[in-house]
Amino acid sequence: MAEFTKNRAVVWLIVLVVFVVVLALASMLTSGDKIQGVAPIGVTAIGLIGVFIVYLVTAQSDAWEVGTRQVVYMAIGAALYGVFNYIFNTIPMPSVSQVALRPSICIPVFFGYVFGPVVGFFTGAVGNILGDFITGWGVYPAWDVGNGLIGMVPGLVLLFADKKRSLDFLTWVVGILIIIVAALVFINPRVPGPWTGEIEDFSFWAWAFIVGGGVVIAGRFILERAGEDLAAINLWGTLGIIVGIGFAALADIWVNGYSFATAIIGEFAPAAGPNILNSMILSPILLAAYQAIQSRTGR
Repeated sequence: MAEFTKNRAVVWLIVLVVFVVVLALASMLTSGDKIQGVAPIGVTAIGLIGVFIVYLVTAQSDAWEVGTRQVVYMAIGAALYGVFNYIFNTIPMPSVSQVALRPSICIPVFFGYVFGPVVGFFTGAVGNILGDFITGWGVYPAWDVGNGLIGMVPGLVLLFADKKRSLDFLTWVVGILIIIVAALVFINPRVPGPWTGEIEDFSFWAWAFIVGGGVVIAGRFILERAGEDLAAINLWGTLGIIVGIGFAALADIWVNGYSFATAIIGEFAPAAGPNILNSMILSPILLAAYQAIQSRTGR
């Protein structure tokens, strides 16, 4: 068992190294923004160390298994996410930075939930690099790691033998986090743009989070009637988005010199809100379609 766990650790480290190599190549070859300075490298290192610590704490779980099957799914997931991000990157959302409407967010959520946290992380992280590279935007390491977390967190469902108990716990966690974000926006809805200094009003996103959070939690109980997995991917996807986008937005306090208010109210809320809505609608549909195919093929 110890040797098997050690091999998993080596494989996981290889996955993280591949991510770093792809990130470096994209930075060298892009015509857009490149990795410059200590801050982007620092937040990337912090994110990857955090990811590996999560693995070490739960290393005995089969959730971290990586074989030929998982490698194939990593490649498929990253390619799909990259291409669809390129398509939807042209639809901007009102924010202090480059935030796009991304129905494609369901891809890392789905791949992580179904095939495990390693597949989910690679799909989100490398797929985001590819999408931004093809679009011509450049490379944004904190957001690449954040997208990796969006895929990895739903994969952590495999750590739980009882999904019902994880659902009950997640319902409270997601509800509390959404209330906190909405309260922060309500308290200080107007923040200065980091580049122009112009004051922008983001109060809409407080209501969006309240309404969206209510729909997510209500959807948990509605979807649970159709299948426990459909309810679970809804909540795990929401948590993954909050964690992943939260990491990237907070990292911009260091990378771009944002204030806390600008990072959370002007960047996190506009990015996380639409992503949660897209995931809530599309991830269960994608999972239901996959389960139907699996049932028909007898797998």
